[in-house]
Amino acid sequence: MIRIAICDDAPADQQLLKNLIDRLRPFDGQYAIDVFDGGQALLDSPERPYDLLILDVQMPGLSGYTTAQKLRETDRKTVLAFLTGVAAPTVEVFRVTPFRYLMKQMSEEELSVELTACFHEVERTNRYVTLQSGGELLRLQVSSILYLMIQGRSVEVITDRGRYNLKMKMAQLQELLSPLGFGSCHKSFLCNFSRIVSVSSSSVIMENGDILPVSQPKARQFKSDFLQFAKNTV
Repeated sequence: MIRIAICDDAPADQQLLKNLIDRLRPFDGQYAIDVFDGGQALLDSPERPYDLLILDVQMPGLSGYTTAQKLRETDRKTVLAFLTGVAAPTVEVFRVTPFRYLMKQMSEEELSVELTACFHEVERTNRYVTLQSGGELLRLQVSSILYLMIQGRSVEVITDRGRYNLKMKMAQLQELLSPLGFGSCHKSFLCNFSRIVSVSSSSVIMENGDILPVSQPKARQFKSDFLQFAKNTV
């Protein structure tokens, strides 16, 4: 069951979004929607974390930005879409890693397109892959993987829950994970674009603070792939 939250102080906007989601009927109808009229009510909800959150930017009390900052302290994997009538994106928006920035002036058709993209992102982050680790099979959530690196004759995968040695070739892993938002910054490294903090000409900084090298032969294609991935977010 996919769990969706709408947080907006305007009842008309709450209902519009809820009706639109119900018409689109994502996830084969296997979803539930909770509605909140303020940031604090959302933060206090025992139902967190949500798979998808549509969050109004301008609300009395806690603003959408402040709510998102507090939420991101624990709910790192929630797909976040900001909703606003007037505000333009600022630097602080990107610090809470929103996937979409929706305008209330959008037509229902435009909102449908943007919401559908959000649904696809939820499906991507909830996807699992099965990898071979020694004589065992390791099932990992794609969004939990930060990066993979070659270690001698094996590949080590670094995840939120720990590190695992895989008995698979990097080329095989790249073929499996590239369609899921992974890119090669170096012949020995494969990283999850959604878990990158920053990219420079010589290095990549991941969410856990690890710094990965960017090789000259890989730099141009890696940056291009990362920018293409970023265009599909905010």
